[in-house]
Amino acid sequence: PRRAAPAAMAAAAGATEAAAALPEAAQEVLERAVPLANRMADAAGEVVLPYFRTPLQVEDKRLTEEMSPVTVADRAAEQAMRALLSETFPEHGVFGEEFGFSAGDDSDWTWVLDPIDGTKSFITGKPLFGVLVALLYRGRPVLGLIDQPVLRERWLGRMGQRT
Repeated sequence: PRRAAPAAMAAAAGATEAAAALPEAAQEVLERAVPLANRMADAAGEVVLPYFRTPLQVEDKRLTEEMSPVTVADRAAEQAMRALLSETFPEHGVFGEEFGFSAGDDSDWTWVLDPIDGTKSFITGKPLFGVLVALLYRGRPVLGLIDQPVLRERWLGRMGQRT
């Protein structure tokens, strides 16, 4: 079982007041989004762990001057995350590290996914990488999750609750 990390986000202290600013319908979506974010992180971890510390072909998706590595694990994990998302919230937009932006019918909600944040650590066998999941409502972050599948630690912050 995963260990919950202590108070991961200092800004959470005022989160309850901020959540009151969300319309009731948006709060209901956020309630359903939390378990989905956890399932997406679980799915990404299940995909990437078999690749960890194994020989992998590394491609350079160079977006800047600096090398930006990507592997089959990055892409497969994001596909798994997107599949879960499309089952629960097909109308939401999604911006993923590997496959870019896909607009949804409901422009109020956008998910941001990074299936392996720290690919350089991942490909060199260091357990210092994580799965990142965020949800924006009208451009404002309302949910954020960091999961370290090798270390089995997860941090979740959401508008309206202390972490």
